[in-house]
Amino acid sequence: MRKVPAWLILCVIALVAGLALGLTNALTEDKIEQQAIAAAVAARSSVFSEADDFAELPLPDDASVDNCYEAISNGAVVGYVAQVTVKGYGGDIEITVGVALDGTITGINCGGSSFSETPGLGAKVKEADFTSRFVGQTAPVALTKNGGQIDSVTSASISSGAVCNGVNIAYDYIQGVKSN
Repeated sequence: MRKVPAWLILCVIALVAGLALGLTNALTEDKIEQQAIAAAVAARSSVFSEADDFAELPLPDDASVDNCYEAISNGAVVGYVAQVTVKGYGGDIEITVGVALDGTITGINCGGSSFSETPGLGAKVKEADFTSRFVGQTAPVALTKNGGQIDSVTSASISSGAVCNGVNIAYDYIQGVKSN
């Protein structure tokens, strides 16, 4: 009996593994997309709870935000919600910001599918203890160590600063939308 070469066995294993990964991706792609859409809807609702609907606004090609929505309550625009992605200490942070018509921040939500800030440190920017510090503020927001009004998460000043930066970007974009 002839011995099968090792390289041929490795090729067959790689082919089978590649096909299995491709099939798994094809089967789960729609579900992953649906979960991402549901997470985005939940983020918008969490930062502007008074709204009962959100209408997506078209973005120019050079927009500084990922998306922007009108927050609607009883058929009337009551504010805006924008999402921006910024670089934190561990990677991308998606920040969703709600702004009322009077310019006050109604809430922020941090996270995203690629959120990878350090657990127990930078990841605390997702928690209500940090995000609630923005409610009622107007931009520009900054960390107290930079003369601002937002206390940084302990040992996570890079992540905290990135969130402040993202809130300012979203806020500025919304102000531009409101003035048009």
